[in-house]
Amino acid sequence: MAKVGRPHTYTKALGDEICAKLSTCEYGLSRLIKENPHWPCRQAIFEWRINVKEFGDKYAKAKQDQIEAMMDQIIDIADDVSRDTITNQEGKQICNSEWINRSRLRIDTRKWMAAKLAPKIYGERTSQDVTVSMRQEDALTSLE
Repeated sequence: MAKVGRPHTYTKALGDEICAKLSTCEYGLSRLIKENPHWPCRQAIFEWRINVKEFGDKYAKAKQDQIEAMMDQIIDIADDVSRDTITNQEGKQICNSEWINRSRLRIDTRKWMAAKLAPKIYGERTSQDVTVSMRQEDALTSLE
């Protein structure tokens, strides 16, 4: 009897394929699973990440690579002015607000993802000011 459904058993070849594809695309895992019906379900991939150290390490590296690819895409999106204007019915060039807003959303989404997936590199820098208050007599004692 033939097996039905997605594979659940880890193989190095399939793990390498998943990580290679993930590292070079802008899509999330759910979309990639839909586009690749021979891949296992999301749950199986998460289990592989936990239970197969080699795959977990490769997956983490693939996500880092994906973030770097997204950072490159931000520059491309920001520099693309090809659809910033459209021609109206009178033949005049007008601002294509919808396209510009969509581009802003695409950039902001990539920045947010990068900040969440690699906060040390792409996260917001925060600083904390610490004020230490000492009693006057303690301050005098520490000077002695």
